[in-house]
Amino acid sequence: MEEMRYFERFSLSQRIQHIVLMTSFILLIITGMPVLFAESPASRAVVQSMGGMTVRAALHRVAALMLIGVCVYHAFYVLYSRRGRDDFGEMIPGVKDIKDMIGMLRYYIGLSMQKPRFGRFNFIEKFEYLAMGWGSFVMVLTGLILWFEDQAMMVLPKWLMDVTTIVHSYEAVLAFLAIVIWHLYHVHLNPEVFPMSKVWLTGRISEHELKERHPLEYEKIVGRTED
Repeated sequence: MEEMRYFERFSLSQRIQHIVLMTSFILLIITGMPVLFAESPASRAVVQSMGGMTVRAALHRVAALMLIGVCVYHAFYVLYSRRGRDDFGEMIPGVKDIKDMIGMLRYYIGLSMQKPRFGRFNFIEKFEYLAMGWGSFVMVLTGLILWFEDQAMMVLPKWLMDVTTIVHSYEAVLAFLAIVIWHLYHVHLNPEVFPMSKVWLTGRISEHELKERHPLEYEKIVGRTED
């Protein structure tokens, strides 16, 4: 019966934001990597499947506008909605997160028999959120400079344009690796949720999973309900 009880973890607005972000990210990677690795046969095949470089560039800009749009919306969501402000506050790292990280390392290497007890978000989720925020800022800023290159060259030196190209390219590679190696494992390939956590689709988490992965949040919710 415990498995049949669910709690809301993410609102509809949060799930839509995530889906738009995910879609824009995938499209940006598919349309951007062929430029960085232009000499690769795989890149040429991808570009040809899209209909050529002109179509690729147009799709890349559409995905960029999606990313900008969801970032702007999220900023207003955090500033002007209670749910947004509350969750953003929970995302701010603190001393406990450092202790939790050390405690998890101790658990992994066998020096402790107990995992740290996490609240609404653990230190991994907080790191991913802040990394995505910083990465999106860098990608949007450098992307706009490269998009409007002629206007940017009127006020920026050539060397800074070259640096912008390098930063934009390798920040994209870093983001791609972080998503594939870090995020996909913890959200989908982790044995605790394999083959996929459905929270990002349904917004709901089972009582068992909440108790196991976010015990402090569970106790807070149950305590609030009982009061």
